[in-house]
Amino acid sequence: MSLSATSPLGTGPAAKAPRAQTAGRQEARWVATVAVLLVALLAYFCIAVPDFRDLGVSGILGLSEQFLFTGLIALGEALVILTGEIDLSTGAMSSLSGIVMAALWQQGINIWLAVVLALIISALGGAINGLFVTRFGIASLLVTLGTQFIFGSVATAVGGNAPPYNFPKAFVRLAGTGSVGPIPNELISFAVIAVVVWLLVARTRYGRGLVLIGYNRAAARYAGVNVQRTLFSSFVICGVLAGAAGIFVSGYYNAARDDIGNSLLLPAITVVVLGGVDIFGGKGRMSGVILAVFLLGFLDQGLLIRGNSSLTATMVEGIVLVLCLMLKIALDRRAGVRLKESLQRRFGSARRAAVLPDT
Repeated sequence: MSLSATSPLGTGPAAKAPRAQTAGRQEARWVATVAVLLVALLAYFCIAVPDFRDLGVSGILGLSEQFLFTGLIALGEALVILTGEIDLSTGAMSSLSGIVMAALWQQGINIWLAVVLALIISALGGAINGLFVTRFGIASLLVTLGTQFIFGSVATAVGGNAPPYNFPKAFVRLAGTGSVGPIPNELISFAVIAVVVWLLVARTRYGRGLVLIGYNRAAARYAGVNVQRTLFSSFVICGVLAGAAGIFVSGYYNAARDDIGNSLLLPAITVVVLGGVDIFGGKGRMSGVILAVFLLGFLDQGLLIRGNSSLTATMVEGIVLVLCLMLKIALDRRAGVRLKESLQRRFGSARRAAVLPDT
């Protein structure tokens, strides 16, 4: 989604329009680059790694079951990061969701009802984050850092010494290892959710509001965007998607663990940045994030199949995140946007907007 549709609502529309058009072209080129890199990566592994090539189309598609739950978290993170905020509690939220679902099922509740209740609890967790950010004005970095430990501790307490496992076969097939022909059920579910989120951001007033809040919060208020409500809802949606990720990962492993989401946060944020979403908010396209899910996911799986350790794969994720941030800053400078200007625009406008009532 480009800022060309939103930046004229800010001050000085005539001056902002050329920069908005440049930003839109830059976003489109970034998405195209991610798509090319994905194709090149798959081609490399198919040519250079025989074990990867021998998997065939069905096996390669099956690899997506290893990382699509990270993609669900990334979709939610992207919504929050577009507004200029961040949610560090999503990994712990995933663990809590899976544990709650499993614990309820162990108490005799139908597994599908347990799934719904776990998602409701995830929404409440996102609402707690959103409430502290919007009503009490606490920085999301601090709020979600705190709730990360709270959600993780609750998951540990609920899970106990013997984490639940061996779920009903129907649940495991649908949310875990089942497939329709060569296409995993998890991939189908992710595709549906990704399309819905993409439409929400790229084709609705709500999505335009998310981007405008991240670009200039004061301008968003003047444009009629209910900043508090939009921010609050972004955290709720992020919580629900993190909860869904916990359910999918529990279905895939046929077990729920209180630490299962700990390793999902860094890859999810890396996917968002790799997909082209500005870490300061206000710029980015969901299509880039969706492509980045597969780019980073297949990169990790390809490295593991090639014989590299999981530690190496994690190190590569960190390197990719740093390189993407450096490249984004360099491209912004080339387009005439300085890092200091981005910080002033984001945090300065947030301070000014704090004293303005919502409409």
